[in-house]
Amino acid sequence: MPSKVIMDVKKQQADELSKIFQSSGAYLFDYRGLTVAEMNDLRERVKNLGANVKVFKNRLAIKYFEKERKPQGRDLFKGPLAVAYANDNFVEVAKVMVDFEKENNNVQIMAGFIEQTYVDKDKIKHVATLPGKEQLLAQLAFLISMPLKKMGMALSAPLRNMLILMKNLKDKKEKEEKNNG
Repeated sequence: MPSKVIMDVKKQQADELSKIFQSSGAYLFDYRGLTVAEMNDLRERVKNLGANVKVFKNRLAIKYFEKERKPQGRDLFKGPLAVAYANDNFVEVAKVMVDFEKENNNVQIMAGFIEQTYVDKDKIKHVATLPGKEQLLAQLAFLISMPLKKMGMALSAPLRNMLILMKNLKDKKEKEEKNNG
């Protein structure tokens, strides 16, 4: 019978897996053949986005998926897998994973979960093409400010036109006075 310490460690690992797979984006990848330096490079890239990379035991993941009654369990967790996961920047993490897979032949993205929904490798690549959070916020700010800017220009146009008209009239009168005088 396993000791209480071992059971507590396994429960803690299961809780950690639960948090990982309930994050906004979790991308499973096969890391066989990666050197320690390459894995650290990947971890650093992901960590710069406020995300994490975790290596886990397949047995624990299978038990978690069986407990949650998710159909992917046994078919998905074969061979050594790691997961890159994030809540806020999951699109950027997908971009990093796809780019890293292109740079390094030893990494192979297997599948993932976006908003707790299973996605295959092709959908992860599609998500990686989407604009990031910062770019979307910039576009939103532009879209909000542009109508206000146009409205301000439209409201100031009559006043500007009136000033131009008055200046032209003044110049015309001054020219007429010089010609008559």
